[in-house]
This record gives sequence, structure tokens and C-alpha cells, in this order.
Amino acid sequence: MIHYKEFINKFTDALPSGLLALSQDGRVFLWNTEAEAITSLQRSEIIGAHTDDLPDRVRELLNPAFGEVSLEMPDGESKHILKTLHEIALNGGGISSVVVFSDITEMVNQKQDMEMILLETAETKDLMEEQAAKLAMALAEVDEKNEIIQGQNKKMVDELMMAGRLQKSLLPNIYENLNGVSVSSKYVPSIHIGGDLYDVVDLGQGLSGFIIADVSGHGVAAALVSSMFKMSFHNLASNVASPKILFHLLNQEFNPILAEDYITSFYVLADSLNSSITYANAGHPTPLLYKKSTGEVIELDTGGFFLGMFDDGDYEEKSVTNIENGDALLMYTDCILETENNAKVPYGMERLKSSFVRAIKEVHGQAVIDRIEAEVRVFNASDSFDDDFTVLLLEFWEQADHSKSEEPVDVPEDSGGFVEF
Repeated sequence: MIHYKEFINKFTDALPSGLLALSQDGRVFLWNTEAEAITSLQRSEIIGAHTDDLPDRVRELLNPAFGEVSLEMPDGESKHILKTLHEIALNGGGISSVVVFSDITEMVNQKQDMEMILLETAETKDLMEEQAAKLAMALAEVDEKNEIIQGQNKKMVDELMMAGRLQKSLLPNIYENLNGVSVSSKYVPSIHIGGDLYDVVDLGQGLSGFIIADVSGHGVAAALVSSMFKMSFHNLASNVASPKILFHLLNQEFNPILAEDYITSFYVLADSLNSSITYANAGHPTPLLYKKSTGEVIELDTGGFFLGMFDDGDYEEKSVTNIENGDALLMYTDCILETENNAKVPYGMERLKSSFVRAIKEVHGQAVIDRIEAEVRVFNASDSFDDDFTVLLLEFWEQADHSKSEEPVDVPEDSGGFVEF
């Protein structure tokens, strides 16, 4: 025997929606499990109750004016309910009302979140479009300024290149021979212009002066100081037969000019008639004298401070006699010694001595400098040097001709190193 009432109860409890049914006299006779879950009202509270006695949130379900309502729960939260109201005519002429309802709170919240996201997305899009427009304008301004900067840079580079050519033109010819001293040289600035320089001066009577110098710093300022130094050297050296006095005069001239900068320099006076050299060092890297007869290399150094740094540099000079045919003097700036390899190891003095001896035994003149430069570049393994590369090579008594020379000039003890011609 089928128990229809039990079947109807189990069937309605299995439905995924809440179910509320009223009899024709307005009393609740059906309230399923989902209805309890949605409204938090039990069957015992609802079954048999008249519509006038139902809680507000149940009466809201019976309001035919709205298909979607918001129910206030006892805990203060609201639930969004989607409902449909059906009226069923009974055989006896009465009407029964049935409400089917579902909790769509989560779906409504998701919809609101989605709408918020879409709104934020739209605002973000507008903001991004605005920022993109500003960025486009900024990029256009940057491109315009870059063109101006590139033009200015090109002009500056062209001017620096011209200044570099002018600066090189002031240096002596690399194959010059002066009073039997064959001069070879090479100057490679780290940028277009630099602060290194070398120069020669003929004092007459077989005396030749050779100087190499390095102005601290780089660029235009160092180049200007080096040009001033070259002019001062020429003005003074032609009348001074003492390296230490020459440095003393140069120091006096540049001390008021240089503030934080300074100049290192080495000056050698070669006497072809007496086959000797006299030299002074003002804080410059030590030149190397190669003696052909013995194959040894002698470091030439004296006491003396940088030029321009102190009021009194306190310079001294030394001499080497019996300079023979084939002897050679290598003068250079600190680029060679300080050039580093990939392991940050400097080239150093011992490598330079070895390179110099190997080269001078096999070749002469410019080829000696070229070989040294090549070995330093291989050691450095870089496209360029970090400092100005400057080398001056003196090879003694080549093509010396004393047939027309006058007797050696004796410098009186009270002359102070100055020579009158």
C-alpha cells in the first residue's frame, strides 16, 4: 500500500528550492527542508500557521508584487531570494497558493563583485589610456630632446677631435733626430684629448733637452694645463742647463695656477759632446736606461715632488756618464704600469723592463714602442686604455756628427745652471 503523504514529504524535501504551500483558508500545510535552511524557520513554527500570523520574512515570500526579495535574518544579515508564486484552483472551488523560492545571495554578491571589477577595470582602462597619452607626449619630448642632445654631442665630439688633432700637432715628429739622439714617440689619449705631453728642445753646443709630463685628471682641463706647461717649458728650457733648476722654475710658475691638480714630469739633458746625460724627476714613473754593452736596464730616479703642488719642490739632479752608441732611454707615463688584466693585476715595472729589452735588442725606433704597446694591449685584453698612453724613446748618438761642433761649453760654477749663448 502506497503512503502518499510520506512520498510527498520526502519528494518535497528532496527539492533544491524552498517550497511553501497554503491551503484555501490561508494556512501553511507545506514547508520543506530547503525552506527551513533558507529562512532558519522550522516546520513546527510554520506548519498550520495562518498567513496573518507568519513572520515578516515569510510574508515577504507571499508578496506577489516582487519576484526577488531581500529577507532580513535574525543575525542581521540579508539574503537575496528569487521566488515564484503560483495559485492552484482546487476542485471544490477554492484556491491554494504555492511559493517556490531559492537563495541567490552568493550569486548576487558575485554579480556585484563582478560589476565592481568591471567598473574598476573601466576606470583602470581610462587611467591607462590617459597615462599612455601622457607617455606618448613625454616620449615625443624625449625624442626631441635626444635629437638636440645628439646634435650637441656630435658638435662637442667634433670639437674635441679637432682639439685632439691640434694637441697632437704640437708634439715633436716621431722620427726626429736631435744632436745625435734619435727620438721616437707615441701618444694615444684615453679620450680625444688628454693631459700627457712630451717635448724636445735644442740648447745648442750638442745639448738637447727631452721632457715627458702627465697632468692629473683628463679631458679639456688637463689638455689646457698641458698646453700651458709646454709653452712654459719652451720659454725656460732653452736658457737653463740644469734639470733641477728648470723644475724649480716650472714649479714656481704653476704653483699659483693649480689648485688640487698637479704635474708629474721627467726631464733629461743629453750632452752629445761629452756622451753624458743629466736628469731630474718630479714624481714621474721612473724612466729606463738600456745599456747596450751589458744588456742591463737602469732605473733613473731622483728626489722631487710633483710640480705645482708645493711652494718649494726641492728637486735634485743626477748624471750618467759614458753614454755609448746604441744605449736607449725609455720615458713613459703611468698608463703602462697601471694597466690591468682581467684579474686586476697591473702590468708593472718588471713586465715593462722585459718587454723593453726584448724589443730594443731586435728593432729600433718606432718599432720598439709599437712592440711594447702591443704586449700591453694583449695583457690588458681591452679595446682601449683607461689612461693616456704616452711613450718617448731616445736612442743615443745615432747619426751624431761632431765634425762641426764647437768645444764643449763649460758652465761656470756661479752661473746657477743657466747658459748664455
